[in-house]
Amino acid sequence: MKKQILALAALVALPFVASADITVTLPAGSGLDSIQYQHAPVAKITTAKSRAQMGIVRDAVAVKDNKAIIPVSTAQGGSSYQISLGDRRYVQLYALPGESIDLNVSSMDPFDYKMSGTALINSLQEVSDLQKPFFERQRALYANGEPSQADMEAFMNDYNEAMTDYVEEKMAEEGVLAALMNLPFDKMSDYFGRLPERAKASVMYPVVKQQYDRMLEMRAQEEKQQQMASGNTPAPNFTLEDVNGKQVSLSDFKGKWVILDFWGSWCGWCIKGFPELKEAYAKYKDRLEVIGVDCRESKEAWLAGVKKYELPWVNVYNPEDSNLISEWGIQGFPTKAIVGPNGMIRNITTGHDPNFFVELDKLMAE
Repeated sequence: MKKQILALAALVALPFVASADITVTLPAGSGLDSIQYQHAPVAKITTAKSRAQMGIVRDAVAVKDNKAIIPVSTAQGGSSYQISLGDRRYVQLYALPGESIDLNVSSMDPFDYKMSGTALINSLQEVSDLQKPFFERQRALYANGEPSQADMEAFMNDYNEAMTDYVEEKMAEEGVLAALMNLPFDKMSDYFGRLPERAKASVMYPVVKQQYDRMLEMRAQEEKQQQMASGNTPAPNFTLEDVNGKQVSLSDFKGKWVILDFWGSWCGWCIKGFPELKEAYAKYKDRLEVIGVDCRESKEAWLAGVKKYELPWVNVYNPEDSNLISEWGIQGFPTKAIVGPNGMIRNITTGHDPNFFVELDKLMAE
């Protein structure tokens, strides 16, 4: 009898293991018989040097009686999840081992859902609810074409004000992280250094810190580019391989104007700018050379891109182990730079910006 009592006591002393899963509830007639999802440890995705090092696991679970159960990973430090619920319908969330989360999809079209289960998840849902009217307003702004700059500025001011108010309200809580990522860098930096320990212990904190560090780096690169484009900075030289395997150096073109086009065939905005760049090349070809510097893709993809888009200028390949992107302060693609005949940088423009060609015309008129 004594042994039975001791055995019972031992069972009572065992820790209670709560269910750890993400329960997805779908509306009737969703059309889904399974749900695809992927997850990865936050510790890996925020420190990985390549996608292969992120530890991404892809899986699927069956839908039964309009429900699906996604197990929560036991990865230390928690994991990030992306749950796919059909064409362009994704839910991003974070969970620690042992946590349970409910994802209740109320409508597939328009896509609408509610998340609950942890303090962080509740905050993610609050921010999502806060964003919904802004997304609707944004769709309305673009309904009849490109909105005016004044309308977009008013929209962004209202959006940033709403997110800032939420951050102020939740500053002492973990939920502040959910809105912090949606602020522009200047506002984000005002609050990042004031985050409470509770927020720093969150599964989401490494993701927010990674974004903050990247934005710091981008700001440094912006300042570097501004200094470089002052007209007093010699263009960093490089020697890269062209489509025929010949070594080509920027210094080979001293005495001519040069446009450097940092691009990749994976970049839609890079491709969108080719017609204007071809027009400028044809217009100034007697005094100007264009050098397309392909970045962040395989040689095979680069060569296929040059052929597909019929790029008539000098094209060179920038390998992954090159420091060229850092030397030029590249922070986005496309980036175009104008180098004068004396080898000095005269302009650097990030993104597909028609004003680049306005500036080019001014420089070529000197």
